[in-house]
Amino acid sequence: MSMRLAVYIGNELYPGGGSDPASTIRQLQNSPLTSPILSLLNLDGKDNSQLVYNNTPNAVYNTSGDYIGDSTWPSILATLRGGNIVEAYLSFSTNGTAFMGQLISQNPTAAQNILSHIKNTLGFDGIDIDDESGDFSSNSPLYALSDAAITAGLKLTAAPFVLQSEWRAWINHVQSKGGTVAWLNLQCYAGGKGNNPGDWSGMGNPAVPIVAGTCSNCKNPQTTCTTTSVQALYTLWTSGTGSVSGDCWAGTPNKTPQAIGGGFIWTFGSISSNFSGYMTAMQTGLNA
Repeated sequence: MSMRLAVYIGNELYPGGGSDPASTIRQLQNSPLTSPILSLLNLDGKDNSQLVYNNTPNAVYNTSGDYIGDSTWPSILATLRGGNIVEAYLSFSTNGTAFMGQLISQNPTAAQNILSHIKNTLGFDGIDIDDESGDFSSNSPLYALSDAAITAGLKLTAAPFVLQSEWRAWINHVQSKGGTVAWLNLQCYAGGKGNNPGDWSGMGNPAVPIVAGTCSNCKNPQTTCTTTSVQALYTLWTSGTGSVSGDCWAGTPNKTPQAIGGGFIWTFGSISSNFSGYMTAMQTGLNA
């Protein structure tokens, strides 16, 4: 795939609570989107024996490895590919990764059942590990989940914004185990607002594509990207020309084209009212 166009998507693709997954899927398929990332698998705030999809009402797995989610979700996800969509990933948050790390230690069969269900029943190509704990020890939840995902035949992505050398070591580990890091979702907003994707290129052997992310409204520090600034930002990264508002990005502008494998936006919910505009802006800036 020459260029990935991705977006993180929450409850809009899970049944119930007033959502309309079928309508959302039509909207996604009528856009340049290639790689939806469903997010996030979190520890249930009310029951630590459960993983939930995004928030507490949406329990999907328990510590016995059972799927306890909505019975219609697998059939909904089966219709996700179409239009330009060719792959889909399911993202684990920091506490979701910690949940899996503990389960792998205490009940590895249950953990493998969850990952096998994600691949074989829900139909995901891989998992995204949005682990911001900073724990890169060999027995960390990050490494435990990565190894278990490799065993399940799932590809991997991650969403770093700092600690480049540690993420490089993680990529090397996954590749040494015969696993695939399909790409990195580099956060270039909020805590990663100063990130330049070119500074992260060349990680791994073979090198892992860097898919650079932006946000219409994120905090710490505040990141505010309009469709105009999104197009300008990706144009700057891919061509080395133009400029971008400091409200949207705080990095050092490059003067030559950077190696970049695509872009993503956090999140669908924040841009749903102008989803087509944002996706077209990203596509145009990437020249994809």
